[in-house]
Amino acid sequence: MASDRPEPNDFLVMAQRMLRELLGDQRGDEEPWAEATRRARERHREPSPEERRENLTFALATRAVEALEDLALNVAAIRQRLERTDAEKRRPAEDDATD
Repeated sequence: MASDRPEPNDFLVMAQRMLRELLGDQRGDEEPWAEATRRARERHREPSPEERRENLTFALATRAVEALEDLALNVAAIRQRLERTDAEKRRPAEDDATD
């Protein structure tokens, strides 16, 4: 689920920029760590529409399987309950027949 919050990496970039401004460091992007942080930002990308569709399809399929499993468990529980109540109903009738 998407959120409105900034990425942790954005905080790191902002903190580095603030420290450079505070300390008067104006060397720019020639610093070795500048390239590393730029690459880290580029690696984090939003999924394409096709990837989103695949993720959504997988999530929906997973939920459908879980729902079917829940349904199967409910049916099994109902069947057991019916068998018990049916057995309880037959038992008094059998007891009356032997009297």
